[in-house]
Amino acid sequence: MSKIKNFVVFNSTIEHGQMNTNKNFYPGIEDENTRVKLMREHKQRLADEVGFNKNHIFMSLQANKKHPYIPGTSYTITPEDAAHYEDLYDYDVYSDTVRLTSNTPNIVIGFNVSDGANVIAMNLKTKEAISTFCSGSHINKQVPFTIASTLGGNPLDIVVDVSPFAYILPFKEQNGLKEPHWVSNAKVWEGCLDRNSIYCIEDQKQYGSYDILYIDQKKALLRQLVESGIKEENIYVREDSLQNPNYYSSQRARLLNNPSYDGRFMHGVMFEKEGEEREYPQSYIKKYATK
Repeated sequence: MSKIKNFVVFNSTIEHGQMNTNKNFYPGIEDENTRVKLMREHKQRLADEVGFNKNHIFMSLQANKKHPYIPGTSYTITPEDAAHYEDLYDYDVYSDTVRLTSNTPNIVIGFNVSDGANVIAMNLKTKEAISTFCSGSHINKQVPFTIASTLGGNPLDIVVDVSPFAYILPFKEQNGLKEPHWVSNAKVWEGCLDRNSIYCIEDQKQYGSYDILYIDQKKALLRQLVESGIKEENIYVREDSLQNPNYYSSQRARLLNNPSYDGRFMHGVMFEKEGEEREYPQSYIKKYATK
Protein backbone atom coordinates (compact mmCIF):
# COMPACT_ATOMS: atom_id res chain seq x y z
CA MET A 1 0.00 0.00 0.00
CA SER A 2 1.21 3.49 -0.84
CA LYS A 3 2.40 5.66 2.00
CA ILE A 4 -0.20 8.03 3.48
CA LYS A 5 1.29 11.46 2.96
CA ASN A 6 -1.50 13.90 3.88
CA PHE A 7 -4.92 14.25 5.35
CA VAL A 8 -7.23 16.26 3.07
CA VAL A 9 -10.07 18.07 4.82
CA PHE A 10 -12.80 19.82 2.88
CA ASN A 11 -16.24 21.32 3.13
CA SER A 12 -18.89 21.84 0.50
CA THR A 13 -20.71 25.12 -0.10
CA ILE A 14 -24.12 26.16 -1.37
CA GLU A 15 -22.64 26.01 -4.88
CA HIS A 16 -22.23 22.24 -4.52
CA GLY A 17 -25.89 21.82 -3.51
CA GLN A 18 -27.74 20.08 -0.70
CA MET A 19 -25.99 17.15 0.96
CA ASN A 20 -29.17 15.88 2.61
CA THR A 21 -32.44 14.53 1.15
CA ASN A 22 -34.81 16.16 3.66
CA LYS A 23 -37.85 17.36 1.72
CA ASN A 24 -37.73 20.70 3.54
CA PHE A 25 -34.51 21.43 1.65
CA TYR A 26 -36.09 20.74 -1.77
CA PRO A 27 -39.17 22.99 -2.05
CA GLY A 28 -41.73 21.55 -4.43
CA ILE A 29 -40.03 18.16 -4.76
CA GLU A 30 -42.16 15.63 -2.91
CA ASP A 31 -40.76 12.51 -4.58
CA GLU A 32 -38.01 11.02 -2.40
CA ASN A 33 -36.30 9.24 -5.29
CA THR A 34 -35.93 12.56 -7.10
CA ARG A 35 -34.36 14.12 -4.02
CA VAL A 36 -31.97 11.19 -3.65
CA LYS A 37 -30.95 11.52 -7.30
CA LEU A 38 -30.25 15.23 -6.87
CA MET A 39 -28.28 14.70 -3.68
CA ARG A 40 -26.15 12.03 -5.40
CA GLU A 41 -25.45 14.48 -8.22
CA HIS A 42 -24.36 17.06 -5.64
CA LYS A 43 -22.07 14.52 -3.97
CA GLN A 44 -20.57 13.60 -7.35
CA ARG A 45 -19.78 17.26 -8.06
CA LEU A 46 -17.91 17.54 -4.76
CA ALA A 47 -16.21 14.15 -5.19
CA ASP A 48 -14.87 15.10 -8.61
CA GLU A 49 -13.47 18.33 -7.22
CA VAL A 50 -11.75 16.83 -4.17
CA GLY A 51 -10.89 13.45 -5.64
CA PHE A 52 -12.79 10.61 -3.99
CA ASN A 53 -15.49 8.04 -4.75
CA LYS A 54 -18.89 9.47 -3.82
CA ASN A 55 -20.02 6.02 -2.65
CA HIS A 56 -17.19 5.84 -0.12
CA ILE A 57 -18.47 8.54 2.26
CA PHE A 58 -19.28 7.25 5.75
CA MET A 59 -21.17 9.25 8.37
CA SER A 60 -22.81 8.32 11.65
CA LEU A 61 -26.43 9.03 12.56
CA GLN A 62 -27.72 11.01 15.51
CA ALA A 63 -29.60 9.45 18.39
CA ASN A 64 -33.39 9.20 18.36
CA LYS A 65 -36.12 7.48 20.41
CA LYS A 66 -35.26 4.05 19.00
CA HIS A 67 -31.53 4.68 19.37
CA PRO A 68 -31.02 6.60 22.63
CA TYR A 69 -28.02 8.80 23.11
CA ILE A 70 -24.89 7.28 24.65
CA PRO A 71 -22.18 9.94 25.09
CA GLY A 72 -18.73 9.23 23.75
CA THR A 73 -19.62 6.35 21.43
CA SER A 74 -17.22 5.73 18.54
CA TYR A 75 -17.30 3.48 15.46
CA THR A 76 -14.38 2.53 13.24
CA ILE A 77 -15.21 1.90 9.59
CA THR A 78 -13.81 -1.45 8.39
CA PRO A 79 -12.88 -3.01 5.03
CA GLU A 80 -15.80 -5.43 5.54
CA ASP A 81 -18.21 -2.51 5.82
CA ALA A 82 -16.88 -1.00 2.62
CA ALA A 83 -17.21 -4.33 0.81
CA HIS A 84 -20.76 -4.91 2.04
CA TYR A 85 -22.28 -1.57 1.05
CA GLU A 86 -22.26 -0.23 -2.49
CA ASP A 87 -22.86 3.25 -1.02
CA LEU A 88 -21.74 3.82 2.58
CA TYR A 89 -24.43 6.50 2.91
CA ASP A 90 -26.75 3.48 3.28
CA TYR A 91 -24.87 2.12 6.31
CA ASP A 92 -26.64 3.24 9.50
CA VAL A 93 -24.47 3.54 12.60
CA TYR A 94 -25.45 5.59 15.65
CA SER A 95 -22.43 7.15 17.37
CA ASP A 96 -20.88 10.46 18.36
CA THR A 97 -17.68 9.72 16.49
CA VAL A 98 -16.51 7.78 13.43
CA ARG A 99 -12.88 6.75 12.97
CA LEU A 100 -10.76 6.47 9.83
CA THR A 101 -7.63 4.28 9.81
CA SER A 102 -5.13 3.12 7.20
CA ASN A 103 -7.12 -0.13 6.93
CA THR A 104 -9.62 1.77 4.79
CA PRO A 105 -7.43 4.25 2.87
CA ASN A 106 -10.06 5.06 0.23
CA ILE A 107 -12.88 5.98 2.61
CA VAL A 108 -14.07 9.51 3.50
CA ILE A 109 -15.55 10.25 6.92
CA GLY A 110 -17.37 13.39 8.02
CA PHE A 111 -20.77 14.87 8.70
CA ASN A 112 -23.42 17.10 7.12
CA VAL A 113 -23.91 20.28 9.12
CA SER A 114 -25.50 23.70 9.21
CA ASP A 115 -24.96 25.79 12.37
CA GLY A 116 -23.59 23.05 14.61
CA ALA A 117 -19.86 22.30 14.38
CA ASN A 118 -18.31 19.12 13.08
CA VAL A 119 -14.86 18.48 14.49
CA ILE A 120 -12.31 16.47 12.53
CA ALA A 121 -9.30 15.53 14.64
CA MET A 122 -6.21 13.97 13.05
CA ASN A 123 -3.25 12.31 14.73
CA LEU A 124 -0.41 13.10 12.35
CA LYS A 125 1.81 10.35 13.81
CA THR A 126 -0.63 7.41 14.07
CA LYS A 127 -2.32 8.47 10.80
CA GLU A 128 -5.82 8.11 12.18
CA ALA A 129 -8.67 10.61 12.09
CA ILE A 130 -12.05 10.95 13.76
CA SER A 131 -15.10 13.00 12.91
CA THR A 132 -17.37 14.16 15.74
CA PHE A 133 -20.53 16.25 15.48
CA CYS A 134 -20.49 18.94 18.18
CA SER A 135 -23.80 20.81 18.19
CA GLY A 136 -24.72 23.00 21.14
CA SER A 137 -26.30 19.98 22.78
CA HIS A 138 -23.07 17.97 22.38
CA ILE A 139 -21.01 20.86 23.72
CA ASN A 140 -23.37 20.95 26.71
CA LYS A 141 -22.60 17.23 27.30
CA GLN A 142 -18.85 17.97 27.00
CA VAL A 143 -18.38 15.76 23.94
CA PRO A 144 -15.57 18.00 22.55
CA PHE A 145 -13.54 17.28 25.68
CA THR A 146 -13.55 13.56 24.79
CA ILE A 147 -12.17 14.00 21.26
CA ALA A 148 -8.43 13.85 22.08
CA SER A 149 -8.78 10.74 24.25
CA THR A 150 -11.08 9.06 21.72
CA LEU A 151 -8.56 9.61 18.92
CA GLY A 152 -5.67 8.52 21.14
CA GLY A 153 -1.93 9.01 20.98
CA ASN A 154 -0.03 12.07 22.14
CA PRO A 155 -2.33 15.14 22.11
CA LEU A 156 0.65 17.16 20.81
CA ASP A 157 0.44 15.13 17.57
CA ILE A 158 -3.23 16.03 17.09
CA VAL A 159 -4.48 18.75 14.75
CA VAL A 160 -8.11 19.76 14.52
CA ASP A 161 -10.19 21.12 11.66
CA VAL A 162 -13.56 22.57 12.68
CA SER A 163 -16.27 22.90 10.05
CA PRO A 164 -18.08 26.13 9.29
CA PHE A 165 -20.65 26.67 12.03
CA ALA A 166 -22.48 29.47 13.84
CA TYR A 167 -19.85 30.99 16.12
CA ILE A 168 -22.39 32.96 18.11
CA LEU A 169 -25.90 31.55 17.94
CA PRO A 170 -28.76 34.05 18.43
CA PHE A 171 -31.67 32.51 20.32
CA LYS A 172 -34.97 34.39 20.27
CA GLU A 173 -36.52 34.41 23.73
CA GLN A 174 -40.24 33.75 23.35
CA ASN A 175 -43.16 31.92 24.93
CA GLY A 176 -41.41 32.14 28.29
CA LEU A 177 -38.36 30.21 27.07
CA LYS A 178 -35.26 32.20 27.97
CA GLU A 179 -32.69 29.78 26.56
CA PRO A 180 -32.63 26.46 24.67
CA HIS A 181 -33.24 23.35 26.74
CA TRP A 182 -29.73 22.15 25.91
CA VAL A 183 -28.14 25.09 27.75
CA SER A 184 -28.15 23.34 31.13
CA ASN A 185 -24.48 22.90 32.10
CA ALA A 186 -23.48 26.12 33.84
CA LYS A 187 -19.77 25.28 33.78
CA VAL A 188 -19.75 24.65 30.03
CA TRP A 189 -21.46 27.93 29.18
CA GLU A 190 -19.68 30.15 31.70
CA GLY A 191 -18.86 33.42 29.94
CA CYS A 192 -20.63 32.26 26.76
CA LEU A 193 -24.14 33.66 27.27
CA ASP A 194 -24.79 37.32 26.46
CA ARG A 195 -28.00 39.37 26.34
CA ASN A 196 -26.20 42.62 25.63
CA SER A 197 -24.13 41.73 22.60
CA ILE A 198 -22.74 44.31 20.20
CA TYR A 199 -24.82 42.51 17.57
CA CYS A 200 -28.11 43.42 19.25
CA ILE A 201 -28.89 46.64 17.41
CA GLU A 202 -28.14 45.28 13.93
CA ASP A 203 -29.86 41.97 14.64
CA GLN A 204 -33.00 43.69 15.90
CA LYS A 205 -33.13 45.57 12.60
CA GLN A 206 -32.75 42.25 10.79
CA TYR A 207 -34.77 39.86 12.89
CA GLY A 208 -37.30 42.15 14.59
CA SER A 209 -37.78 43.33 18.15
CA TYR A 210 -37.06 40.16 20.09
CA ASP A 211 -35.11 39.58 23.25
CA ILE A 212 -32.10 37.70 21.92
CA LEU A 213 -29.74 35.49 23.89
CA TYR A 214 -26.34 35.14 22.22
CA ILE A 215 -24.74 31.73 22.76
CA ASP A 216 -21.01 31.67 22.06
CA GLN A 217 -20.60 28.13 20.72
CA LYS A 218 -17.09 28.83 19.45
CA LYS A 219 -15.74 29.88 22.84
CA ALA A 220 -17.29 26.89 24.62
CA LEU A 221 -16.12 24.43 21.95
CA LEU A 222 -12.51 25.66 21.77
CA ARG A 223 -12.22 25.78 25.55
CA GLN A 224 -13.05 22.07 25.81
CA LEU A 225 -10.66 21.11 22.99
CA VAL A 226 -7.78 23.00 24.61
CA GLU A 227 -8.58 21.67 28.08
CA SER A 228 -8.39 18.15 26.62
CA GLY A 229 -4.73 18.72 25.78
CA ILE A 230 -4.89 19.84 22.13
CA LYS A 231 -2.69 22.85 21.42
CA GLU A 232 -4.71 25.92 20.52
CA GLU A 233 -2.40 26.70 17.58
CA ASN A 234 -3.23 23.25 16.16
CA ILE A 235 -6.93 24.05 15.88
CA TYR A 236 -8.16 25.45 12.56
CA VAL A 237 -11.66 26.94 12.59
CA ARG A 238 -13.50 27.47 9.32
CA GLU A 239 -15.98 30.26 8.56
CA ASP A 240 -19.05 31.39 10.50
CA SER A 241 -21.96 29.67 8.70
CA LEU A 242 -24.55 32.02 10.17
CA GLN A 243 -22.83 35.10 8.78
CA ASN A 244 -21.49 33.65 5.52
CA PRO A 245 -23.97 33.31 2.61
CA ASN A 246 -21.79 30.60 1.03
CA TYR A 247 -23.21 28.16 3.58
CA TYR A 248 -26.63 26.86 4.49
CA SER A 249 -27.84 28.04 7.88
CA SER A 250 -30.98 26.73 9.55
CA GLN A 251 -30.77 29.47 12.15
CA ARG A 252 -30.54 32.18 9.49
CA ALA A 253 -33.56 30.61 7.76
CA ARG A 254 -35.57 30.68 10.99
CA LEU A 255 -34.56 34.16 12.08
CA LEU A 256 -35.29 35.68 8.67
CA ASN A 257 -38.27 33.40 7.96
CA ASN A 258 -36.67 32.42 4.66
CA PRO A 259 -36.53 28.64 4.07
CA SER A 260 -34.19 29.03 1.08
CA TYR A 261 -31.30 29.45 3.53
CA ASP A 262 -31.98 26.08 5.17
CA GLY A 263 -29.96 22.99 4.31
CA ARG A 264 -26.84 20.95 4.98
CA PHE A 265 -23.28 21.12 3.68
CA MET A 266 -20.59 18.48 4.10
CA HIS A 267 -17.39 18.51 6.15
CA GLY A 268 -15.10 15.54 5.54
CA VAL A 269 -11.60 14.10 5.64
CA MET A 270 -9.72 11.58 3.50
CA PHE A 271 -6.18 10.30 3.04
CA GLU A 272 -3.90 11.45 0.24
CA LYS A 273 -1.34 8.80 -0.72
CA GLU A 274 2.18 9.33 -1.98
CA GLY A 275 2.22 9.60 -5.73
CA GLU A 276 -1.41 10.72 -5.86
CA GLU A 277 -0.97 14.28 -4.63
CA ARG A 278 -3.21 17.02 -6.02
CA GLU A 279 -3.06 20.78 -5.76
CA TYR A 280 -6.18 22.49 -4.46
CA PRO A 281 -6.64 26.21 -5.15
CA GLN A 282 -9.99 26.18 -3.30
CA SER A 283 -9.89 27.74 0.16
CA TYR A 284 -12.30 25.11 1.50
CA ILE A 285 -9.88 22.24 0.81
CA LYS A 286 -6.94 22.01 3.21
CA LYS A 287 -4.05 19.55 3.59
CA TYR A 288 -2.37 18.36 6.78
CA ALA A 289 0.98 16.54 6.34
CA THR A 290 1.52 13.35 8.34
CA LYS A 291 4.68 12.77 10.37
